[in-house]
Parts: sequence; structure tokens; C-alpha cells
Amino acid sequence: MSHLARSIRRCLALATVTTTSLCAGTAFAATNELEEIVVTAQKQEQKLSETPLSVTALSSTDLTALAATQFRDFANTVPGLGFTSEGVGSTQINLRGITSGGSVSPTVGIYVDEVPYGSSTAFAGAAQLALDVGLFDLNRVEVLRGPQGTLYGASTMGGLLKYVTTAPDLQKFGGKARAGLSATDDGDINYDVASAVNLPFGSDKAAARLSGFYSHDGGYVDSLGLGEEDVNQSDVYGGRADLLLQPTDALSIRLNAFMQRIDRDGTSQVAYDLATGNPLDGDLEQQTILPQGFEQEFDLYSGTLVYDFGPVELTSVTSYQEFSNDSTLDASPLYVPLLNAVLPHPPFPTWGATGVDYGITTDKFTQELRLAGTGPTFDWLIGGFYTDEDSDQSQVINSFAPDGSPLDINVATVGLPSTYEETAGFGTLTWHATSKLDVAGGLRYSRNEQTYVQEGTGLLVGPSPKATSSESVSTYLANLRYLASDNLMTYFRYATGYRPGGPNFLGSDPVTGEPLGNPAFESDELQSYEGGLKATTDDRRYSADIALYLINWDNMQVGAARNGIGVVANAETARSTGAELTLTALPVPELTLAGTFAYIDAQLTEDAPDLGGKDGDPLPDTPEFAFMVSGDYAFDVHEHASTVGAMLRYAGERVSGFDASAGSPQYHLPSYMTVDLRGSVALGPANLRLYVRNLFNERGQLSAGTALTQLGGPAMVSILQPRTYGVSVDVDF
Repeated sequence: MSHLARSIRRCLALATVTTTSLCAGTAFAATNELEEIVVTAQKQEQKLSETPLSVTALSSTDLTALAATQFRDFANTVPGLGFTSEGVGSTQINLRGITSGGSVSPTVGIYVDEVPYGSSTAFAGAAQLALDVGLFDLNRVEVLRGPQGTLYGASTMGGLLKYVTTAPDLQKFGGKARAGLSATDDGDINYDVASAVNLPFGSDKAAARLSGFYSHDGGYVDSLGLGEEDVNQSDVYGGRADLLLQPTDALSIRLNAFMQRIDRDGTSQVAYDLATGNPLDGDLEQQTILPQGFEQEFDLYSGTLVYDFGPVELTSVTSYQEFSNDSTLDASPLYVPLLNAVLPHPPFPTWGATGVDYGITTDKFTQELRLAGTGPTFDWLIGGFYTDEDSDQSQVINSFAPDGSPLDINVATVGLPSTYEETAGFGTLTWHATSKLDVAGGLRYSRNEQTYVQEGTGLLVGPSPKATSSESVSTYLANLRYLASDNLMTYFRYATGYRPGGPNFLGSDPVTGEPLGNPAFESDELQSYEGGLKATTDDRRYSADIALYLINWDNMQVGAARNGIGVVANAETARSTGAELTLTALPVPELTLAGTFAYIDAQLTEDAPDLGGKDGDPLPDTPEFAFMVSGDYAFDVHEHASTVGAMLRYAGERVSGFDASAGSPQYHLPSYMTVDLRGSVALGPANLRLYVRNLFNERGQLSAGTALTQLGGPAMVSILQPRTYGVSVDVDF
């Protein structure tokens, strides 16, 4: 089979068994026969059409068709996935509406292959710093919806985002390269370059894969206060080195090093009026008077050993990662009026500007060891997991006079070192009750120990002693899967998930010495009930993937204030119910059609005073309805395989918070719809691709931050990238 035919078959397989089909850049194959996509959602290789949970798998072909270089480029093609963003590297993700807004810790876990990314605690900003990985040379992106607490542990209560890298090939030398150039209306030029090479050696016993990538986003938001254009321009660059050793058929060892850097000059946020919902100035302008730089470094080293004993397979995954993030927030609209009001002049000067410098570091070691066995009656998996995290967060308020000169006053300098240590054991058992019916159950028991210290000096803060906490949590899983035929599977899934609790800092009563509040916050937990159906026609030209779910969320973790001190508290309950539908069709071999639809009703089911929410209020950043439809047509032009395609994406209305919130007043985000066009032509080993993203130049409002509005500042609204015209060339060798 030719390389072109194999590419088409992979893309058509994706159209049948995943929730998205983005087949631009491929061409018509002589056969309409489809192949299956294989995923590792349940920590074993499994056909996606037979996986009893709701999963989206975006292949490298999909990502290339989207001209995707960062998370924002594919996020709104995935049903049930919501996000907020200030720019690349500064993103918060939710699935199926499981978010309270500015989440204190992640509700969606992120993995790179077999390795969990980032901190699991409330003290290292991990919720707002979801990994925005360079997408070149990925095998696929898997998105698992619903809690994954049994197999993946803490902070996967909403689901899981997994970046699966391309493994070295032991058989053949090869590689690929990419170069792209685009222009954004009202913005600057964007470009990207990347390459990868596969190097087998050692008589099919070893191979290395090396890759590197660099992308520049020219930006499109201007700062009136700084007098600068395109302040949200950014650079993302990095590389991977991957070594695969297979000395025997039973043993494989994979060693991986991944490094990435993000440099961004500012945010993609625009100043909007909280009351009217209109921009205060231009629709792509902000009022910042201080630079808001952003720098992020991420290094990950991992080793995966797999040994096949025959009926039992041993897997060991060891990893170490270093993460650092430095950013500046122009908090002048909040702190300038506050400081000028509470600190008299003299002896204090007049404040003209204030910026908050944030620094976050996390060093994390993980070890997972598991055994898996298969048999005619039972499949089983048992394992253990250990992680040790050391994090530090710093916050420094810098002050400036009206003439811009720095003020030598320590308003606040805070250090927040923390540690997190977790040990867990987990297992699953699947009983093949009949040739068509599987019954599965799972359990995970986790124990964590945490410490947290506040080291503070300045006018607004002071130090606090070390706080500690310990906690044990169990999560559960139950599955029923019925394979009615080769073309129809139904399933029912019950699963639970959680986020770890932790220590709090609270003031003490000056008379009794008793703490004024709870010294620790508890884990929050949810229970999910999901039923689904995955079906294809006998000729495998039409398919449907349907999931219905009910999620109950208890003991929600939220940010709160106790006696003037910021803490983490537990609110009451929330519920999310919804449905996801994916339809794909190949009415003729040349035409691929796909549609994904998501309905989410996520709301509080009790009053939550710390959030400013009432029973029945919708949860933030979650559209009630969203959909994507796409079509791609393949044809030949003078014997050159070509395609044309289009995609329509819609996100419904959302809210940024809750009506009675004191710290983050409510902002209503309107619905938006975008249209993308794309086309490709094969020129020998190269594919030339053309695209237009956001054809009608929609000013889609992605998310909003309103913390600065408390004393009259603007709502900061992140805006969808304006219309962008692009061209790229991909070459395989």
C-alpha cells in the first residue's frame, strides 16, 4: 500500500471512531476500507471504538489539518472541553463544566505519555498554568471525559488531557519537516518551523528520535498605556530526545527528555466595561501601563520499562520534571486607588502604578509500577504510585510614582513554599461474563502529606508558621460493556474523582488563641454516571458516538476570605448533566463529513456564599451548547492529490463567575461562531497547505477576568485570534 493510501486510511478511520474528523491535506484512496484508532485511555492499548468511556483522539493528521501549533488551535473542536486563557502558557481547562471559575487546583489532569504534569496542590498555580505543549511530532492528543481517579489519581475529576508523543521506529530511517507563515488582521506576522528525524541503530534493537520546534505568534492586541502594538506576541520553542531500546522481544526501555520554553510580552486580554459588555477603547486594545511579561520553562525526563513475562506484563514509569513560571500583572486599577485611599500622603507618596510579579517553581518526582494480565475469563491490573513535589510561589508588589519612577516601599513580598507527598495503590478487574458482556471494577487508595508556609513582609502582609495536613482518599470505578456486534457497543460507567485537600493559614483569636476558621480544607469529590453507545454501519461509512452523563460534585474547593486572610474553603454541591453526540459520514469515498455536539447543564445545587452563588446558578466558563461541523473533499489536480475543506465552530453564552461575588464580579460572555477554510495539494514528498482561520473576523470572547473591577477597573476579556491567512509546507523523508 502506498504512503498516500495509508494516510487516507488512517484519516478515514479517525472519521469513524473518534469525535472529530479533520482530514484536510489528504486525498482519495482507492479503497473505502477503514482501520481502527488505538488509544491508551485505560493504560493499555485498546481500539477506541471498544473503549467504554467518552474519548476524543486527535491524530497528527488532525493537528496538521488545523495548522495547530498550540492548545487554542484545537481546543474548541473537542466536545465538552472549556477553557479560559490569557495567552499561550496561561490556560485553565475544564471538562463537562467541572469548574468553579478561578479553580484553586486543576480539575483536569494532564499527562505527557505516561507522566503526570504539574502540581496537584492548591499552592502552585497549576490550575491556571495548564501545559500548552508544542504540537509538532505528536502521535495524537487524547481527551478523556469524566473522572479518571482510579487509574490516573488526583486532580482528574473532570477528565484527562494526554499528549502522546511519537515513539522511535526501530526499523527505518526517516523524518519530517514543517514550515509555516501566516498573517493576522490587525496584528503581526506569525511563523513556525519544526523538524524530526528517526535514527535506527543496533540491528533493529535500538532507535533514537530527535525533534525540535519553534513558533512565533505576532500578536494582535495593542496597549494604549504603553503605546505599543501587538503586546501579546509570543515565542514557543523546544525539543525532544527519545531513545528506544529493545534488546529482546520481551523487554523495551524508552528514555525521553522534553524541554520547552514560552516567552510572551503580554496578554490577549482587552479592556471591557463590566456593565455594558462593550470595549472601553478599541476592540483589540487594553489600557495597561506596565509591561506584563510572561516566561515559562518546563523540563521533563522520563524512563519507561516494559517487560512481557507472557501472561503478565510489568510496566515501570519513572520521571522527574522541573517547572518555572515568571509573570507580571498590571494591577494598577485595583491597587492604586486602594493604596492612595488607605495610606495618607505624607508620610506615604502618591501611587501612580502597581505591578505584581509572580514566580512559581515546581520540582516533581514520580514513580509508577504496575502489573497487568489477560486471560479468557479475567483481565486484571494492579499498581502503585508515588510522587514527591516541592513547590514555591512568590508574589511581590512593585510600586511606581505618577511619573513612572519606582517607589522604595515594600508593599508586600510573599513567599509560599509547599510540599506534597502521595502514595497510592490501585487495581482493576475485568470479568468477561460472556463473549459479548464485560463487567469491570476498580479501586484506588491514596494517602498524601502536605506542608505550606507563608513568608511575608511589607505593609499588607506578615509571616505565618508552617501548616501541615494529611489525608486518605479512595476512588472507585465500575463498568458494564456490551458488544452487541462488531459494529455496535453500549456501556455504562460509574466513576469517582477527587482533588486533594490541604492546610490553611488562618488568624487566631487574640484572647483565646483559638483559630478563626478551619486549619485545613478537605478534598472535594464527585460521582459520575455515564451511559454511551458507539455504532457504525456494516460498510463502515457512517458512525455515531453518543454519551449521556450525570455528575454530582460535593464539597467543592473554592477561594475564600476569613478575617481578611485568603484561604481555601469547601463550598456545598453542584451538578452537571449533559450529552455529547458525534456523527461522521462518508457518503462518497471522496467526501468526509463530521459533526460534534455538546450540551452541558452545570449549576450549583446549594447556595455557595464564598463564591457569591445561589442554588441554580450556572457554573462558570461553560457554554450550555457548543458544536463543530466540518467537511473535506478529496480530488486530483493533474495527478496531484488535493483537498478542500471547511469547519464551522460555535460556542454558546457563558458566565465568568457568580452574580454576588465580591472579588470577581459577574461578566456575561456572548456566544460566537467562526468559520475556517483549508486546502492542500501533494507535490511529491511535500504537502502544501493553505488555510483561513476565523474567516469572518469574529471577535469571540473566550474568557473574562474581573478582579480589577472592584474599584472601578476594567473587565479583562480574552479575544479570539482575528482572521488569519496562512500557508505551510510539510515534507516527509
